[in-house]
Amino acid sequence: MVSADVPGAISLVVPGNVRALDPAPAMFEAMLTGWMRQQQSRLLARKTIEDRLSLVRRFALFNGTYPWEWTPRRRGQDVRWSS
Repeated sequence: MVSADVPGAISLVVPGNVRALDPAPAMFEAMLTGWMRQQQSRLLARKTIEDRLSLVRRFALFNGTYPWEWTPRRRGQDVRWSS
């Protein structure tokens, strides 16, 4: 498999010789690590970064799914968005 060294590539976060037994949690953590590094490069406050990561983790736990599975509506549910 060919890896690309573009911003956000998983090969920049996870070594190429490592294979996860359960790839979904590994991908989720790699995604959050990459996002954390991107925010650090923008010199955001540590508290801001930690709060954002915590929010995404809590939302994933609440939904029981990973971000790439999120949709505005889950099958069989009537979700109404309000402002």
